Amino acid sequence: MRYLAFLFILTISAVAQPTIGGIVNGASYAVSPTDSSGNPIGNNNVAQGAIFVVFGTNMGPTSLVQASGLPLGTSLPASNGTSVSITSGGQTVSAFLIYSSALQLAAILPSNAPIGAATVTVSYNGQTSAPASINVVQSAFGLFTQNSEGNGPIIAQVYVGTAAPVLMGLTAPAHPGDTMVIVGTGLGAISGPDNMPPGAVQVGSNVIVTIGGIQVTPTYAGRTPQFPGEDQINFVVPANVPTGCYVPASVTASGQVSQDIVLSIAPAGSSTCVHPFGLSASQLAKLDSGGTLNIGLFQVLRAFIAALGGSIEGTGGLFDNVNANGAFQMYNRILVAFGAVSYPAPLNGCVVIPQQNTGGGFTVPNFTAIGGTELVADPLLLTMNGPGNASGNVLRQTTGGYLGTFLPPILGPGSWTLTGNGGVDVGAFNANITLPANLNWTNAGNFMTVPRSALTITWSGGNLSSSSVVTIFGNSTVINVQDPSKTRAMSFYCEAPASASSFMVPASITQQLPSSTTAAGETAYGTLGITTGNVGSFTAPLTKGTLDAGVIAYGEAYVLSVKYAQ
Repeated sequence: MRYLAFLFILTISAVAQPTIGGIVNGASYAVSPTDSSGNPIGNNNVAQGAIFVVFGTNMGPTSLVQASGLPLGTSLPASNGTSVSITSGGQTVSAFLIYSSALQLAAILPSNAPIGAATVTVSYNGQTSAPASINVVQSAFGLFTQNSEGNGPIIAQVYVGTAAPVLMGLTAPAHPGDTMVIVGTGLGAISGPDNMPPGAVQVGSNVIVTIGGIQVTPTYAGRTPQFPGEDQINFVVPANVPTGCYVPASVTASGQVSQDIVLSIAPAGSSTCVHPFGLSASQLAKLDSGGTLNIGLFQVLRAFIAALGGSIEGTGGLFDNVNANGAFQMYNRILVAFGAVSYPAPLNGCVVIPQQNTGGGFTVPNFTAIGGTELVADPLLLTMNGPGNASGNVLRQTTGGYLGTFLPPILGPGSWTLTGNGGVDVGAFNANITLPANLNWTNAGNFMTVPRSALTITWSGGNLSSSSVVTIFGNSTVINVQDPSKTRAMSFYCEAPASASSFMVPASITQQLPSSTTAAGETAYGTLGITTGNVGSFTAPLTKGTLDAGVIAYGEAYVLSVKYAQ
């Protein structure tokens, strides 16, 4: 009996031991860089003085407990509560706890934690987890976002003249000349205590905000005076900034770039931004107030991807009842990811942007990551029909949404119709879109290694009308596992009329991308490509309510895996 009781006690102890599943920046949730196939390389980075989040099990009380006030302590909720230890450079420091629970905790990494490879352990109720690995770095800035998921529109204050600030939103956008204040964590270490209000302390070196490819120097970059571990950046929106509800942006500090985020920016005098789905001011106000809209979004794709060894084409999308975050996720995970929306570079011009990790090619959209409540348009499939009786099925997925890959290829120039026979939520509908002649990169064979001289790119097709645009883009990433501060990644985007059939990328643009020549312990990959796209609209009946927006888009691309010369 004593032996069985002893085994029972050991079992209880093992169950109660904390386990660490992941450690990330507390704002961006950024994970370690990935290779060209999306596989992680190295460990996650956490900056000195930054707020970080740990996911796991048995790390604290069942219900979340927050620190009751300042100064923050190293144990929560009591002396035998959750504590976090970081060991690096032969030293061990204790993190300052912000909140604790069984599955998630947040803490501040002390500014005096030595830079380099580190291990983290979590203790709770006399039990200590196995160590988890991170990199302690000088700077790894992340921005807080409205969805608390590290992507999309960020939390920002907008100052219009001397008026009181407003929180940025679809109906409260920034304008050229306005001052914006954005918040995040990970600019870097401070000399004072990390668990007390730090005051206005400048942090980070060479802090730059990039908005639509335009670089802005902040008027202030440092700690938020009243909040430990939190950083704020103040800047003036430039006069020539692109406008829209989802203008791409990022922040570079100490040579390291934040995650990609978006800003809502409107022309001077406008109270709302222009939404890519054509939403009205009242619909944008509904999203800003926490309401939902019924949106149908479908993407037609055709592309040549060298890494995949050939062409791919198909159609995908869904009808969804979504809130503001869901509307952004539909845009980002379908339209942007599949090339229907190009980076807002100036026509006949180029921009260069820093990125955490550049990408090339396409992935199957994860409809479940969009959220919302799907509106079923057909229990089995939709059909795509075009010239010459060409037809393909777009199948309903077990996880929701519709996807169809067309083998053999069927898409070509002319008018195409996506048809649904009706389901429990959406009635029978047709969505029409006209495709241009196939986009063909006529001198693609010249660029397996991209020279540092000017690049002349030539193409045929892709020209639907005088407004059609071809985007020429290049990406280069070099990941240094041993010293994350040496990881570097840049992209360029140029826009030209599709009818021009050629464009010269200046050497001043290509020379800014990292060379694919690497040192020991580094991994490099790059892409070069051209893409075009367009967005149209359609209507569909719903069994309950009305469709607020119906969007059908096409995107086509030609993408090479390349190396960038020294």
